[in-house]
Amino acid sequence: MTAYTKPILRFGLITPLVFNVLLLGAVAFGYNKLSGIRSEKMARYDEQTLRLRIVNQLEAQLAPKRPQFEDQVRLLKADQRQLFTRILDEMQKKYEVIELDRSSLVVPAGRGALGVQAKCELLRLQSTFRGGIGPMQETLLQLDALMPQAVVEEMKMTRRPDPNRNRFDHLELDVTHTCWKAEEGTK
Repeated sequence: MTAYTKPILRFGLITPLVFNVLLLGAVAFGYNKLSGIRSEKMARYDEQTLRLRIVNQLEAQLAPKRPQFEDQVRLLKADQRQLFTRILDEMQKKYEVIELDRSSLVVPAGRGALGVQAKCELLRLQSTFRGGIGPMQETLLQLDALMPQAVVEEMKMTRRPDPNRNRFDHLELDVTHTCWKAEEGTK
C-alpha cells in the first residue's frame, strides 16, 4: 500500500462503511423502538375500542330501565312520612274498614335497634292495622316495594276480639319500620 492509497482506503471506504453501519444500527434501533411504541398504542386502542363497545352494550341494556331508576331515586329523596302515609291511604281505599283499618301511625322516639348502628339520618314509623291477613300482607308488600329504604324493625301480630261485639274477631298488626334517608355525595 502506498501513502496515496492508505488515506483513500481509510477515508474513502472504511469511514463511510463504519458510518453506514452505525447509521443502519441507529435506524434499526429506532425502528424497533417505534414499532414497540406503535404496538403498545395499538393494543391500548384495541382495548379502548373494546371497552367502548362494552359500554355501548351496557348502555343499550340499561337505557330502558333508566326511568324506573329515576323513580327509585325520586322515592329515596321524598319525605318518608308523606310517602308512607300516601301508600297506606291508597291501600286503605282498596278495602272496607272491616277488611283493613289503620288504627295508628306514630313516630316513636329514639333510633331503635337498627338505628343505633346506622350512621345516617333515620326515621322510625310505627303503624297499627286491624283486619284480615290478606290485606295486611298486601299493605306490607306495597310498603316494601314502594319504599326501598324502609326496613321492618319490629312486627307483632295478635288476635283481638271486637269490644263492641258487632264484628268478628280481627287481627291486629303492629309494625315498626326504620327508613333511612338518601344522602348524596357520601361514601
